[in-house]
Amino acid sequence: FSVKRYFHKKVPRINNIRESVISMCEKQSTLRTARIKDIAERLFKAETTKQPIAPIHDEFPDLTLEEAYAVQMAAAENKLASGWKIVGKKVGLTNKEVQKQRGILEPDYGHIFDHNIIPEGDPISIASLMVHPVIEVELAFVMRRDLIGPGVTVAKAYHAVEGILPAFEIVERRMYPLSKTIEESVCDNAACGKIVLGSKLTPIENLNLKSIGVYLEKNGSLIDSACCATVLGTPIMSVAWLANKLAQFGVGLYEGEVIMTGSICLMHPIAPGENYHAVFSDNIGDLMVSFVS
Repeated sequence: FSVKRYFHKKVPRINNIRESVISMCEKQSTLRTARIKDIAERLFKAETTKQPIAPIHDEFPDLTLEEAYAVQMAAAENKLASGWKIVGKKVGLTNKEVQKQRGILEPDYGHIFDHNIIPEGDPISIASLMVHPVIEVELAFVMRRDLIGPGVTVAKAYHAVEGILPAFEIVERRMYPLSKTIEESVCDNAACGKIVLGSKLTPIENLNLKSIGVYLEKNGSLIDSACCATVLGTPIMSVAWLANKLAQFGVGLYEGEVIMTGSICLMHPIAPGENYHAVFSDNIGDLMVSFVS
């Protein structure tokens, strides 16, 4: 299996992003449109310079969730204009207990760019990351065909998926102190950082996705284990939810995209000299990543 051959078999939907930015900004006042673009530019600069900005909630406590997604879309437009390419999307805040603790009602999502992808086996330098990075274990879904909401069911999502890959996400936040509101998370592209994908693609037709288990080792010692039921009950629900959510902005999930469906285990801080090994049940495979200075 070659991950690269799945990335955008079709032309990236750049115009969809641009149209979404224009449409969402048109709904705002001139002042609010200006601040949406300002926040997006600040976050893009933070990502490229690795210098975090202050939490935007302190400056804009009245920022709405709709505005937050407009900020994310505007930041995505900045990246596209700089030559970055969208290769997938991610869903975050998928653990129901975490949602209750933070007082939120739904997950959030972000865009995955080619700059986020780290080849399997390549060590990751901590110096190349934002402050206080953490690691998550996930299942990544590769799209067989386009999936456009609204009205996407779990059954429809199943038929649109090519298969699943073991995956790590290195969560990076462009705000410090760390953001606490869902609006800040959405503005910050759902804290999307580096993505490491396994090389084994497994079809999902005969799998009970919610019962897939995984254990995580750090430097050879077990530190966590869980099953995929922690991800919205089953990770395919993340795919369906995302397709329906994106429909609000005239965007979809597209053939060849990789969809990160949410953390299965807890998040764990990372440091130089650490090696992580995730092993999945159901013959899905395993994945390793190491961190250096």
